[in-house]
Amino acid sequence: MKTVVMDTSNTYLVIGLYQDGKALQKYQEAGNRRQSEDALVRLEEILKKQQWELLDVDELVITIGPGSYTGQRVALTIAKTLAAISKVKIKAVSSLHSYAGNHKAISVIDARSKKIFVGVYNDNHAVIDDQIMLIEDFPALKKQYPDYEVVGDCQLVECPEHEVDLCQNIYQASLSVDYCQDVDNLVPQYLKDVEAKKIC
Repeated sequence: MKTVVMDTSNTYLVIGLYQDGKALQKYQEAGNRRQSEDALVRLEEILKKQQWELLDVDELVITIGPGSYTGQRVALTIAKTLAAISKVKIKAVSSLHSYAGNHKAISVIDARSKKIFVGVYNDNHAVIDDQIMLIEDFPALKKQYPDYEVVGDCQLVECPEHEVDLCQNIYQASLSVDYCQDVDNLVPQYLKDVEAKKIC
């Protein structure tokens, strides 16, 4: 099983190649403003190093947000294009899940305007639904999960920074996710839209 892992939704451009569960190549670099330009170039470079052809990939795992409006769509567009021309199977993982992986963690991603996207995960499963909240409300949530490590944009909530292997976490997260049955209608996870509907 040849698997490509890709995340373009937030701070990092993440690309990984796995074969039968073993990591062969990983790339994780900060630079969310250039992901739309760099994603395909880096993917081609990494595939070439392993002498893989994109059309030979069996499985593509992507993140679908929450995160950057443009960034979320980069990996998604690649997935939809590849699915249209090959037999690749697609898995879509929450970007918050990608920070937690299979660990016990509270994931935090900058949502701008003094807000954050938050997810709580344990053993590869969501403890609560991914949500958006004011930064000032985070301490109350943290008190509910005192033994959970905070990962992601930790500085926003005044927690220690942690090095995260996003590629491995995304792969681990994908093990608890089913294949997309309707890739054409797969859309990014826009939690801001959900918040707006609640207000209305």
